[in-house]
Amino acid sequence: MKEDTLRQLVVFRLDKEEYGIEVSTVREIHDMEDVAKVHRAASHIEGVVNLRGKLLTVVNLRKRFDMNPEGAANPKIIVVDAPDAPVGFMVDEVLEVARVPAEAIEKAPAYVASGIEAQYVVGIVKLEDRLITVIDPLKILELPEESSVQPRR
Repeated sequence: MKEDTLRQLVVFRLDKEEYGIEVSTVREIHDMEDVAKVHRAASHIEGVVNLRGKLLTVVNLRKRFDMNPEGAANPKIIVVDAPDAPVGFMVDEVLEVARVPAEAIEKAPAYVASGIEAQYVVGIVKLEDRLITVIDPLKILELPEESSVQPRR
């Protein structure tokens, strides 16, 4: 297998589902800190944290994906570079950085990634006995607030 055909994904968990984000879009991973709530922010915005003197907006992916908002006791924040400023995505747990062959990322079937999901689901990786939904975090940010994003079942 050639090195250039490998893709690296930061794999994380929300509830029992596994998701992946291209490692090239991830700036860093942090433990969850005290979050300052922002009055009148969208319901999926957990708030902001002070990250080395700069404000970081934290998006709760459980809320954004219309899941039970109660997650892990020690959630993590995956920081990605967004066009305006870095954004943190709150997840239950970061599992690993997986190296997968590019051809292992299959396009999600139309009936799985339809409507809103089709906008942010890049594909699905079959890795041994696991399924990892690969998402584009910037596309999640672009979705309108009223969109009800359903997790993959």
